Amino acid sequence: MNLLLLNPEEWKNPLPYDDPRSVHIRSILKSKVSDSLDAGIINGLMGKAVIREILPEGSYLFDFHGEREPPALCPLTLIIGIPRPPTAKRLLRDLTAAGVERIFFTATDLGEKSYLTSRLWSREEYKDAVLLGMAQGESTRMPEIEKFYSLYKCIDHLPDETDLLAMDNINPEFPLKTYLPRQKQCTLAIGPERGWSDREREIFKERGFTIGSLGNRVLRTETAAHMGCALVQASLGYI
Repeated sequence: MNLLLLNPEEWKNPLPYDDPRSVHIRSILKSKVSDSLDAGIINGLMGKAVIREILPEGSYLFDFHGEREPPALCPLTLIIGIPRPPTAKRLLRDLTAAGVERIFFTATDLGEKSYLTSRLWSREEYKDAVLLGMAQGESTRMPEIEKFYSLYKCIDHLPDETDLLAMDNINPEFPLKTYLPRQKQCTLAIGPERGWSDREREIFKERGFTIGSLGNRVLRTETAAHMGCALVQASLGYI
């Protein structure tokens, strides 16, 4: 936990003893009264949380001092063919830590659609992964997370004036490492483990996507997402 994340006004009330953040402060940081922690309000200012008091039952009371705006997110939207829930959870955590602005998961022709109804989504467990990524990446800005049951609907939800790229190892038009931005933001589509179907390739062509490649090897969705994200972020001047 590189950053103590708090909901608005949460710091004004005791942080319960059994809250994972309290456990981390007590067991890992071993912080005491008057110690200060890097902290921030979700979608708000970053600054310092000073431990004002540790109550008898072990709860923490803080004084929070907001000092600065969080760093901007990278203007990158990732479309990801829905993977297994544990993989999706890791992707949400790590891509959030990397500062991706939007992460859209979509059902695909060759993917397992039931993954979109797993407890990761039905019980909103995905939010915990996002918060972990924010704390790891030291940012209070929460990315936009959406899931779609149709690739068409997913594409319809994209922002205007964005470069449109899709990764595919079937007849790619260019290597992603040569990508030069034309717009101020980019959309990158990564297929599921079994790849895109011919119908989906036609959808991408109809919607103006350029098909890119990450090389000759067949990659897992998780690997392709991280590699593609890094290359696009570098091209956008984010890293």
